[in-house]
Amino acid sequence: MRITGGTARGRAISGPVGLEARPTASKMRQALFNILRNNLEGARFLDLFAGTGLMGMEALSRGAGSLVCVEENKRLARGIEADLKRLGFEGEVICADVRKVLPVLEPDSFDIIYADPPYGSRLYASVLHGVGKHELLSPDGVLVIEHAAKVELESEKDNLVEFDRRHYGQSSFSFFRRR
Repeated sequence: MRITGGTARGRAISGPVGLEARPTASKMRQALFNILRNNLEGARFLDLFAGTGLMGMEALSRGAGSLVCVEENKRLARGIEADLKRLGFEGEVICADVRKVLPVLEPDSFDIIYADPPYGSRLYASVLHGVGKHELLSPDGVLVIEHAAKVELESEKDNLVEFDRRHYGQSSFSFFRRR
Protein backbone atom coordinates (compact mmCIF):
# COMPACT_ATOMS: atom_id res chain seq x y z
CA MET A 1 0.00 0.00 0.00
CA ARG A 2 1.46 3.28 -1.15
CA ILE A 3 0.54 6.92 -0.74
CA THR A 4 -0.61 8.19 -4.13
CA GLY A 5 0.06 11.93 -3.91
CA GLY A 6 1.72 14.80 -2.11
CA THR A 7 5.01 14.99 -0.25
CA ALA A 8 5.05 11.28 0.63
CA ARG A 9 3.92 10.08 -2.80
CA GLY A 10 5.13 6.56 -3.49
CA ARG A 11 6.03 5.85 0.14
CA ALA A 12 4.70 2.56 1.46
CA ILE A 13 2.91 1.97 4.71
CA SER A 14 2.92 -1.32 6.52
CA GLY A 15 -0.42 -3.01 6.53
CA PRO A 16 -1.84 -6.02 8.29
CA VAL A 17 -1.64 -9.44 6.74
CA GLY A 18 -5.00 -10.95 5.88
CA LEU A 19 -8.43 -9.38 6.02
CA GLU A 20 -8.04 -7.46 9.27
CA ALA A 21 -8.41 -4.18 7.38
CA ARG A 22 -9.86 -3.31 3.99
CA PRO A 23 -7.82 -0.41 2.61
CA THR A 24 -9.47 1.89 0.08
CA ALA A 25 -8.25 1.15 -3.45
CA SER A 26 -5.69 3.60 -4.83
CA LYS A 27 -7.97 4.74 -7.70
CA MET A 28 -10.71 5.58 -5.19
CA ARG A 29 -8.24 7.42 -2.95
CA GLN A 30 -6.99 9.45 -5.91
CA ALA A 31 -10.55 10.25 -6.97
CA LEU A 32 -11.55 11.31 -3.46
CA PHE A 33 -8.55 13.56 -2.96
CA ASN A 34 -9.11 15.14 -6.38
CA ILE A 35 -12.64 15.99 -5.24
CA LEU A 36 -11.38 17.36 -1.90
CA ARG A 37 -8.27 19.14 -3.22
CA ASN A 38 -9.65 22.65 -2.66
CA ASN A 39 -10.58 21.82 0.94
CA LEU A 40 -7.40 20.01 1.95
CA GLU A 41 -4.72 22.66 2.55
CA GLY A 42 -4.36 23.02 6.32
CA ALA A 43 -7.52 20.96 6.96
CA ARG A 44 -8.20 19.27 10.26
CA PHE A 45 -8.79 15.65 9.15
CA LEU A 46 -10.58 12.97 11.19
CA ASP A 47 -10.26 9.36 9.97
CA LEU A 48 -12.92 7.11 11.53
CA PHE A 49 -12.51 3.31 11.39
CA ALA A 50 -8.97 4.15 10.28
CA GLY A 51 -7.75 0.58 9.71
CA THR A 52 -4.26 1.05 8.28
CA GLY A 53 -4.49 4.85 8.57
CA LEU A 54 -3.75 5.18 4.87
CA MET A 55 -6.49 7.75 4.18
CA GLY A 56 -5.29 10.02 6.97
CA MET A 57 -1.64 9.73 5.93
CA GLU A 58 -2.67 10.44 2.34
CA ALA A 59 -4.44 13.58 3.61
CA LEU A 60 -1.31 14.73 5.50
CA SER A 61 0.85 14.04 2.46
CA ARG A 62 -1.47 16.21 0.37
CA GLY A 63 -1.47 19.19 2.75
CA ALA A 64 -3.87 18.53 5.63
CA GLY A 65 -2.81 20.42 8.73
CA SER A 66 -3.66 17.82 11.36
CA LEU A 67 -4.87 14.25 11.69
CA VAL A 68 -6.84 12.29 14.26
CA CYS A 69 -7.36 8.58 13.57
CA VAL A 70 -9.87 6.45 15.45
CA GLU A 71 -9.31 2.70 15.27
CA GLU A 72 -10.69 0.15 17.73
CA ASN A 73 -8.22 -2.66 16.93
CA LYS A 74 -5.13 -2.20 19.11
CA ARG A 75 -2.77 -3.88 16.66
CA LEU A 76 -3.94 -1.69 13.80
CA ALA A 77 -3.77 1.46 15.98
CA ARG A 78 -0.15 0.66 16.89
CA GLY A 79 0.61 0.15 13.20
CA ILE A 80 -0.81 3.59 12.37
CA GLU A 81 1.36 5.17 15.09
CA ALA A 82 4.46 3.39 13.75
CA ASP A 83 3.78 4.44 10.15
CA LEU A 84 3.13 8.07 11.14
CA LYS A 85 6.46 8.15 12.94
CA ARG A 86 8.32 6.39 10.13
CA LEU A 87 6.94 8.83 7.55
CA GLY A 88 7.70 11.84 9.74
CA PHE A 89 4.03 12.80 10.16
CA GLU A 90 2.34 13.90 13.35
CA GLY A 91 -1.10 12.71 14.24
CA GLU A 92 -3.19 11.47 17.12
CA VAL A 93 -4.35 7.86 17.19
CA ILE A 94 -7.30 7.02 19.44
CA CYS A 95 -7.78 3.33 20.10
CA ALA A 96 -11.48 3.07 20.93
CA ASP A 97 -14.95 2.42 19.55
CA VAL A 98 -15.94 5.27 17.21
CA ARG A 99 -19.38 5.50 18.84
CA LYS A 100 -17.75 6.28 22.21
CA VAL A 101 -15.26 8.77 20.76
CA LEU A 102 -17.65 10.99 18.76
CA PRO A 103 -19.44 12.43 21.84
CA VAL A 104 -16.18 13.54 23.48
CA LEU A 105 -14.61 15.33 20.50
CA GLU A 106 -14.78 19.13 20.37
CA PRO A 107 -17.59 20.64 18.25
CA ASP A 108 -16.56 22.39 15.02
CA SER A 109 -13.13 20.76 15.24
CA PHE A 110 -12.83 19.03 11.84
CA ASP A 111 -12.84 20.30 8.27
CA ILE A 112 -12.90 16.83 6.72
CA ILE A 113 -14.22 13.69 8.38
CA TYR A 114 -13.71 10.44 6.53
CA ALA A 115 -15.54 7.32 7.72
CA ASP A 116 -15.15 3.82 6.31
CA PRO A 117 -17.14 1.53 8.60
CA PRO A 118 -17.05 -2.20 7.87
CA TYR A 119 -19.31 -2.79 4.87
CA GLY A 120 -21.41 -5.46 6.58
CA SER A 121 -22.12 -3.32 9.63
CA ARG A 122 -24.88 -0.81 10.31
CA LEU A 123 -22.47 1.77 11.70
CA TYR A 124 -23.20 4.33 8.96
CA ALA A 125 -26.21 5.60 10.90
CA SER A 126 -24.11 5.88 14.08
CA VAL A 127 -21.54 8.00 12.24
CA LEU A 128 -24.17 10.30 10.74
CA HIS A 129 -25.92 10.67 14.07
CA GLY A 130 -22.72 11.19 16.09
CA VAL A 131 -21.11 13.70 13.72
CA GLY A 132 -24.39 15.62 13.32
CA LYS A 133 -25.56 15.60 16.92
CA HIS A 134 -22.17 16.65 18.30
CA GLU A 135 -21.60 19.18 15.48
CA LEU A 136 -18.07 17.94 14.79
CA LEU A 137 -17.80 19.51 11.33
CA SER A 138 -16.56 23.06 10.92
CA PRO A 139 -19.13 25.35 9.24
CA ASP A 140 -17.74 24.56 5.76
CA GLY A 141 -16.66 21.02 6.65
CA VAL A 142 -17.32 17.81 4.72
CA LEU A 143 -18.18 14.33 6.00
CA VAL A 144 -17.32 11.57 3.53
CA ILE A 145 -18.65 8.07 4.12
CA GLU A 146 -17.32 5.18 2.06
CA HIS A 147 -19.87 2.39 1.68
CA ALA A 148 -21.03 -0.43 -0.55
CA ALA A 149 -22.76 1.03 -3.62
CA LYS A 150 -25.91 -0.97 -2.88
CA VAL A 151 -26.28 0.66 0.57
CA GLU A 152 -28.64 3.64 0.74
CA LEU A 153 -27.74 6.13 3.47
CA GLU A 154 -30.18 8.64 4.93
CA SER A 155 -29.84 11.85 2.92
CA GLU A 156 -30.54 13.96 6.02
CA LYS A 157 -29.64 13.20 9.61
CA ASP A 158 -29.56 15.58 12.57
CA ASN A 159 -27.96 18.73 11.13
CA LEU A 160 -26.31 17.00 8.13
CA VAL A 161 -27.48 16.82 4.53
CA GLU A 162 -26.08 14.77 1.65
CA PHE A 163 -24.92 16.94 -1.26
CA ASP A 164 -23.10 14.45 -3.50
CA ARG A 165 -22.58 10.75 -4.10
CA ARG A 166 -19.96 9.13 -6.32
CA HIS A 167 -19.93 5.47 -7.38
CA TYR A 168 -16.79 3.46 -8.11
CA GLY A 169 -17.68 -0.11 -9.03
CA GLN A 170 -19.10 -1.79 -5.93
CA SER A 171 -18.17 1.12 -3.63
CA SER A 172 -19.43 4.66 -3.19
CA PHE A 173 -18.56 7.90 -1.42
CA SER A 174 -21.42 9.91 0.06
CA PHE A 175 -20.69 13.55 0.93
CA PHE A 176 -22.46 15.44 3.72
CA ARG A 177 -22.29 18.99 5.05
CA ARG A 178 -23.99 20.99 7.76
CA ARG A 179 -27.39 22.49 7.00
